[in-house]
Amino acid sequence: MVHTNKVFVHPNPTRANAVKALPEVLDFLLSEGFHVYMDSMYAQSLGKEYKVVSYASAEECMSAADFILVLGGDGTILHIASSAACHGKPVLGINFGTLGFLTELDISDLEMLKQIEEDRHKLDRRLLLDVRVVDQSGATTFTATALNDAAILKGDVSKTVKLAVFVNDKRVMGFAGDGAVVCTPTGSTGYSLSAGGPILEPSSTCIAVTPVCPHSLAIKSFVVSADRVIEIRPPVQDNTVQLSVDGYQIHKLTPGEIVIIRQSGQTVSLIRLRGVGFYERINEKLSSERL
Repeated sequence: MVHTNKVFVHPNPTRANAVKALPEVLDFLLSEGFHVYMDSMYAQSLGKEYKVVSYASAEECMSAADFILVLGGDGTILHIASSAACHGKPVLGINFGTLGFLTELDISDLEMLKQIEEDRHKLDRRLLLDVRVVDQSGATTFTATALNDAAILKGDVSKTVKLAVFVNDKRVMGFAGDGAVVCTPTGSTGYSLSAGGPILEPSSTCIAVTPVCPHSLAIKSFVVSADRVIEIRPPVQDNTVQLSVDGYQIHKLTPGEIVIIRQSGQTVSLIRLRGVGFYERINEKLSSERL
């Protein structure tokens, strides 16, 4: 459990509403006795009014703080998840995005932050994936960590791409289509779900592999134990193949490269204050009424 008042405040600078709300968040935290850390890039814009804030590099802030308060949407949490996991720091999100599946609070819920100091919260531990690309010689050409998913997709949208899927060196399927998504339970309500994949409970220790628009009636999504190693091996073909990790880390595969995906040795924890269950959250966030 987190029982502290040292917080690294991490706003998404590309979201105007998050930046606009930053003074309100800082005023509340400081009035409640939190020790606030922020990236030094904000030192000048915040001015002397917030001179009690400790400014340093993002890595130094993360190391010194006891939890990370993210101001943004789910994408902001995805961007910081790997670093948070490396530092062993839990993450709490205030939603300024659209869906807000990973974020916990709205700006109107600041009073709930007191529960952290009072140790009245839960940690929701999430599985991560290590994603690695190797060339024909076995040399690693790209690495990343995914909280949501790794998507292997066609580069030319007008053509299908061919993929072969292996689990623990055993060929499971080969198909032509738009690509494939390998996701964690956290990511099962994202791209994989849109492609027809299953919803997995966040606490489950498994990985889903979902073909995207396969040109076959027999190719379906499947789920494996998290201790399996999944390889996506694109054969040499005319169309280009690209890898997208959590929607923002992109790597264009060269002929002969394969993607190796396995459970990471690290996890990331999300701070939960509301006590809202997983299926309640699904009904709230994925209901057709919200569209």
